[in-house]
Amino acid sequence: MTRVLAARPLAQCAGLLGKLRAEGWQAEHLPLMEIEPLPAALAALPRQAEQADALFWVSPSAIDAAWPALAGMDLSGKRLACVGAASAKRLADLSGQPVLHPAAGSDSEALLALPELADVSGQRWLIVRGEGGRALLADTLAARGARVEAAEVYRRVDGAPDWAEFDAAPPDAVVITSGEMVEQLFRLAGPRRMGTLQCLLYCVPHPRIAERLDAFGATRIVTTRADDAALVAGLKEWFRRHP
Repeated sequence: MTRVLAARPLAQCAGLLGKLRAEGWQAEHLPLMEIEPLPAALAALPRQAEQADALFWVSPSAIDAAWPALAGMDLSGKRLACVGAASAKRLADLSGQPVLHPAAGSDSEALLALPELADVSGQRWLIVRGEGGRALLADTLAARGARVEAAEVYRRVDGAPDWAEFDAAPPDAVVITSGEMVEQLFRLAGPRRMGTLQCLLYCVPHPRIAERLDAFGATRIVTTRADDAALVAGLKEWFRRHP
């Protein structure tokens, strides 16, 4: 049976694993990284949100970590934004409000290209994220006249893959959905597994992730749109062409 590993925080993996299994594949979670909420930051979040005109959620992990702290707030009148269509739908379902997101593309560059963000002079933007991360959105919004604050509501912690099982039966493919996960995979696997990792098939939802894999020497990479159905379809097409 075709074995596919999904490298994504466990809380966000159920839907993807279900779609992979629906194709008849043996789909399993690859625990490279998990999300640890930061209680002090979450306690401060409602005050920050109250003072903001717009809230940007950088990832599904940001929504998972932060929404419970905001669920009782009235966010009407505030702009909500994120980069991915799936995240936007989830946030819209939770908030009951429209969520600004790019129709084409799934990154900060695509969001910043929207006409709604061409002039943000005087607006107060709150970026809900984990510790660290790209500065592009904050820097660009500030350059366009916004006052920008970050709420770092979680940290990323190492997972603990079963490397003995991985060595005994390397997967046929790995679905990997962030550049951080690429770094985690090669760091946690260690140098002695470099050759195995370079030979694996990867399916990713953004060219930037493919570039990181390429930098580590991976040669078989399928790049799709940024949603679970597209990832599964991309893998299915690969396996059809390479039986």
